[in-house]
Amino acid sequence: MAPPTATTDRRARPRLDRQDWSTAAWESFVSGGIGAVTVKDLARQLEVSRGSFYHHFTDRDELLQELLRYWEDKWTIQVREDVRALRLGPSETLLALARIIRHRGASRYDVRVRAWALEDPSVRDLIRRVDEERLEFIRIQFEALGFDELEAESRARLFLYYEMAEPAVLAEQSEELKEELLLVRHALLTATNGTQRMKEK
Repeated sequence: MAPPTATTDRRARPRLDRQDWSTAAWESFVSGGIGAVTVKDLARQLEVSRGSFYHHFTDRDELLQELLRYWEDKWTIQVREDVRALRLGPSETLLALARIIRHRGASRYDVRVRAWALEDPSVRDLIRRVDEERLEFIRIQFEALGFDELEAESRARLFLYYEMAEPAVLAEQSEELKEELLLVRHALLTATNGTQRMKEK
């Protein structure tokens, strides 16, 4: 039997859909940043012509907007709803949230999106909105613990800084140390004794 030709290879390959392009684009973005997401490179990666891309997207900008929607949904909306579904008290909710953020590696993806925002004002606008969505959910937990508005806001920001920025700034730690540090941070941020003493002075 003669070996298959390039033509028969292409015919045997499953037809790509919009999700295939989006998945490939996200993987390229995570590994190489926004500059790595080009129609030419994605087509080469997927082993198809660039014309296939335009069956699913008007242009590259439409694809990039889909990446941003995916980032917001996956790392903000879904995380929040998964934690809510646990139906925990506010202190336990914060601990569960920190663990989910860590186990899903959310900070890794944030680094890429925030680097993109340095070059694109529209991405900066989205980040501001996403940050406020995240802060609101966290702030509500601290308010439920009895902190006033300003205290809850400050602790929510510290929580978000710790969980989303620390992995991008400091060297990787062992899983055991990560868990120990997480528990200490949780105890510090949810403790009310120190705040009460400050009010009494």
